[in-house]
Amino acid sequence: MDDLDGAHPDCVYDAPMALDPDLSQTDGLDPAFARARHKRLLYDFKKCIIGPLPVDAFMKRAVGKMFSGTDERMRLSATNAFRSVPRTADTVEQILEPLLLALNRRTKHKSRCPGFVFENTARRSTHPTRPGFAKPHISCLTRRNVEAVRRLDHHSRSELGYAELFIQVTADATRDFFTDPPPGLDAEHRAAFDFVTERPEREIKREVENAFALHIAFVTEVFARQHRNAYYSISMAGSRARLIRWDRAGCVVSEAFDIREHPEHLCNFLWRFSRTSDTLRGHDNTVRPATVEEELQFRDVVKEYVRSQLEVEGEALDRALSQHYCPGRAAVVEIYPHRQPPSRDNAWHFIISRPVVTPLLLVGRGTRGNWAVECTTSCLVFLKDTWHVLSEGTGTVEGDILGHLNTLGIRNVPTLFTHGDIPDYISNEGDNVLVWQATRTGNIAKKYEGCRIAGRVASIRDMQRYRLAVSTVGYGLSTIRGTEELLHATYDAFTAMRDALSKASLIHRDISLGNIILVKVPGQTVRRGYLIDWETSDPADDAGTAVHAGRAGTWYFMSARMLDIGQADSQQTFFDDMESLVHVITYCALLYLSHGLTKKDLLSTIQEYFEYAIKFSPEPAHGGAAKGLNAFSRVLIKEAEFGSNSLAEWLATMLQFQRPGLEVDRFEYGKLWTPEHVDKFWSEFLETRVLERDDRIVHDITKDGFREYSRLSTTPPVVPTPPLPTPPLKGKRYAANRDGDMPNPKRRRSLRVQEASGLHSAVIVSSRIVDGRRRSERIRSVQDRPQPREAGASSTRRSSSQPSSTAVQRRCPGTTGRGRGRARR
Repeated sequence: MDDLDGAHPDCVYDAPMALDPDLSQTDGLDPAFARARHKRLLYDFKKCIIGPLPVDAFMKRAVGKMFSGTDERMRLSATNAFRSVPRTADTVEQILEPLLLALNRRTKHKSRCPGFVFENTARRSTHPTRPGFAKPHISCLTRRNVEAVRRLDHHSRSELGYAELFIQVTADATRDFFTDPPPGLDAEHRAAFDFVTERPEREIKREVENAFALHIAFVTEVFARQHRNAYYSISMAGSRARLIRWDRAGCVVSEAFDIREHPEHLCNFLWRFSRTSDTLRGHDNTVRPATVEEELQFRDVVKEYVRSQLEVEGEALDRALSQHYCPGRAAVVEIYPHRQPPSRDNAWHFIISRPVVTPLLLVGRGTRGNWAVECTTSCLVFLKDTWHVLSEGTGTVEGDILGHLNTLGIRNVPTLFTHGDIPDYISNEGDNVLVWQATRTGNIAKKYEGCRIAGRVASIRDMQRYRLAVSTVGYGLSTIRGTEELLHATYDAFTAMRDALSKASLIHRDISLGNIILVKVPGQTVRRGYLIDWETSDPADDAGTAVHAGRAGTWYFMSARMLDIGQADSQQTFFDDMESLVHVITYCALLYLSHGLTKKDLLSTIQEYFEYAIKFSPEPAHGGAAKGLNAFSRVLIKEAEFGSNSLAEWLATMLQFQRPGLEVDRFEYGKLWTPEHVDKFWSEFLETRVLERDDRIVHDITKDGFREYSRLSTTPPVVPTPPLPTPPLKGKRYAANRDGDMPNPKRRRSLRVQEASGLHSAVIVSSRIVDGRRRSERIRSVQDRPQPREAGASSTRRSSSQPSSTAVQRRCPGTTGRGRGRARR
């Protein structure tokens, strides 16, 4: 069986994830917020479940075809395969032990799942039952990856970067999240049956929901740590199992079956899973591991660009580079030009490493953003890997829009390099067969009438993978150095908005903090602002009103009118986008510039002004009252007492243009709220005022749940610590122990873990300093630190070098990367 080694060696495993603003740990996976994160995942996912499919139908529609000529003689008999697994148990371990033995049973020539091994990964967690620390009970790994996973440190979560599928177990057979309809129901009654029913027992309901929310969280993290189109998992309650297929559109769930009574169902699934292609198992076949030469090429190009943008050297440069480059973990991604017949000869190849944006929601666009280097020309680009709704005809995608804007000479928008939908299969010459990378859940839903989910009918739209490369590469607006850069960069974005309206009859509809980037232009002190992410833009009439109705954009920065419950289905206007830009500037001023608000008042302001939302199903969410009130009263400007008088003057004047007084209707703008008048005022203001250049102050706004919805930079990059020597990129590669390493097994394990962090410093995990020095030396190094951890701070939370109650003034070197903005509501 040596030739049956699971996945092809070109599959990419354990892809790096984006770092948090401090560049100290993986972004978005703080265990302190795990429960809130899981709760949101479950809420969002309930509308995207199809089921239950009969097991035979699941095999036919949701599992790929096996290789032709599969040798059935290598297959173990299913008879009594799982008889030793108890029907129900007191603990999960009572099920895991016999189940693992049965799954891994093999003879000299036969196996249950050839080429794969099943490992207990739950016991590899430091806290196996705590959200944020828990790992899947059983992970299916390729034989070549087993040792790599076994070498991982237990504080790592990279097991999910290698898992081909996982099995999650509930000991009690009555704790299944789903309820199958009675057999024999006609189509009408089956469609009315609720597959996810409310349980009257409050504690049991919470236990069952938490268990399935954890299951969804595992799948979400797998998609973040691997390059995937789809994924399979198995949910078990006692000895009853369900097969589940996941993609960016939702999931398909099988009927439950008892593996003791019907072992053939699970055995057939595992056999087919092992006998199909990597693509049909869900891997993205347009991504492959980079060679050593390609990785060095990427590192050198990115390092030079970071040096030119941030004007840093030495340790600061190495630290800034770590945001985009993880040694030993680079990959090559393909893009095929849009609306051209894809072939291996016309593909662009881009080298990537650590992303600046990692998708942390499963359903939807799943956008991953990387700095990337084109293999042939060594051009640096920003590569956006995303999913768009599958169009029946020839739909317009973001690259089409950018290309049109570039042709018209629109200022301050990214320059298109290439873009295109991604094929899943390219036929040989003459076959004339082309398959695109797309989700299948929606297509299955059309062919199979599923049950209701928690009282609702499933709402599923299939998605198609799409990649975009632009030549404009920069850092997020959250890295502003001061008032001068904030007002200049946002004026650049306003210029892009005006050009797009006047020359292309287009409005952006998603003006947000994450959609403005800063790029240093040679010869200029202040970085230029670029307006990015035009995928939600819409054609507009002469008055600047969008053709299509409905909200689009980021909740925090939507206009007060669009947040009103009575206006949610109205058409967005250019005036709304102008108001959104004022909200972006206000938000930046509150988070990154000097003002007189205490932490408590600042948190209250952010909640009332940006976060506030009310939801009464089935009505759309609404909010925005504080924004409307502030436009009339300017109360926020008065209470904030901004340190920059010029900024306060600018904000007050813009609000005066927007709402000159109570004589204006609450959803009407003042007569001076026009693109021409605002542009005249803004340009003259920048010419006649001396604005503060380096007055950045970062305010602590950490609270439970805040980062779950924003994932925005709230702290400047910390002072870098001295780097350790980078291991040479040659010889045999070893699997990552933590996020960002290439350990040498001959080195002491603790030193390998230290090097694995990619941060060139001791890693604080569970109140331990993990490095290779003696204990006395580690204690002295902690005592000598100039900025100790805050008193009472949890060791599992993100370390921060600024006090929690006061703002600390620092000059920002601008090493925090661009973001996509908040998840759209």
